[in-house]
Amino acid sequence: MNDANLPLQTAVHQLLARTPELTAAQLQVATGKSQPSISLALKALGLGQPNGAVHRLGAARSSRYALTQSIQGLPARHALLCNGPDGVPQHFGELTYLSGDRVHVRSGTHEWLTQGGLPWFLTPLQPQGFLGRELARLRPDFPADPERWSLAQLLYFVVNHVRDPSGAFGVDGPALSVPGAVRSEAPTLADACDRLAAQAGISLPAGSSAAGEQPKFLLREPDGTRWIVKFSPPRGTPFGERWHALLHLEKLALDVLQGHGVACADTRMVETATRTFLLSKRFDRSALFGYRHLVAAAAVHDHFVRAPRQHWVGTCRALQGQALLSPQGVDTAAQAFLFGQFIGNTDMHFGNLSFFVDNVARPRFEVAPIYDMLPMMWRPSIHSGSLDADPLRQPPVLAGFAAQADAARDWAVDYWQRAAVMDTLGSALQAVCGGNAQRLKTRFAGL
Repeated sequence: MNDANLPLQTAVHQLLARTPELTAAQLQVATGKSQPSISLALKALGLGQPNGAVHRLGAARSSRYALTQSIQGLPARHALLCNGPDGVPQHFGELTYLSGDRVHVRSGTHEWLTQGGLPWFLTPLQPQGFLGRELARLRPDFPADPERWSLAQLLYFVVNHVRDPSGAFGVDGPALSVPGAVRSEAPTLADACDRLAAQAGISLPAGSSAAGEQPKFLLREPDGTRWIVKFSPPRGTPFGERWHALLHLEKLALDVLQGHGVACADTRMVETATRTFLLSKRFDRSALFGYRHLVAAAAVHDHFVRAPRQHWVGTCRALQGQALLSPQGVDTAAQAFLFGQFIGNTDMHFGNLSFFVDNVARPRFEVAPIYDMLPMMWRPSIHSGSLDADPLRQPPVLAGFAAQADAARDWAVDYWQRAAVMDTLGSALQAVCGGNAQRLKTRFAGL
């Protein structure tokens, strides 16, 4: 290092510390130095080096420069991998943490820059929901709720601990060298489910989970089949019996939708002496080891739709308007959303719809199989302990989708009629299911 460059290096570093990013021309004006001198100073600060203090954004004449920032002691820059249908991880690009709490991702000629969070297509790396809260227990020094983590904490966690997120992307680091969730050595699938549920349920209040999220765990069988497993509280308890019924009703809902041509998660039921389990096959995993990228509607909406969130259909129509989603995708979302309304699903939030995207640089979305479809109006209250089984109420009209509404109503009548003869629900719920079928048949006439 040439001592003559030290004052200019210091000046450039101080300028970049005060301003998130500057061009070479701006640095020239601020320092009064020539372009070659600025280039030498940037190089001396580590530009282009794996652990350099300066990072380039853009290219050629649009280049800007910013300071990197350590990820809580880890390097600022990490390789970003993408797993394909063959399961072989491919180098996608580089993720760099920058001053100003920003993330820069470069892949070839494509770049993404975000402040305070991850780029939209990397949001599956963030721990979320019940599984995210369980995973967060690996870092008792961080807030218990991952939603309250700083961006630096999130990146640190992703590098060190996130090893089997949804979708296809991963940050190269210690986490990727650790095997994902595997089936226990229990002799049967039922035994494995019981043991894993007992482990996952240790921290739960009676009958529920943090924030009302349904408890679940990941399971991979020896043949490579990967499941997301929901489970009931212990059977023989009021909450246990209600969730036993709701899990059966969820499987029925997905079976009805599949019977009418709507792609849904493949599911199976497992019942043991202590609990009921609903196993949903992971549709972001293909064949034995393959991957397909998946992003929740929340992240897609927030990045691509310039309007507040309303409901699934509104988001899909906005995506269609930008040629990012096909008309068939809008119809699928509308059919699922309307069916959900007609079966009392009061929890169709933006984490319960996802999209496949195979090229994040030139995105075009496909509605992923439907999941988490059940009468959440009957979910037990974690606050009052209420186990209401109120009848279905007439949902609001979704303008412009009369044909889809008629079809979804017919499917829901079929759903409630089939539920009314499911002995596993118990006579009280069966009676309400039968009443709900009648309400839909008469279009709530006289009510």
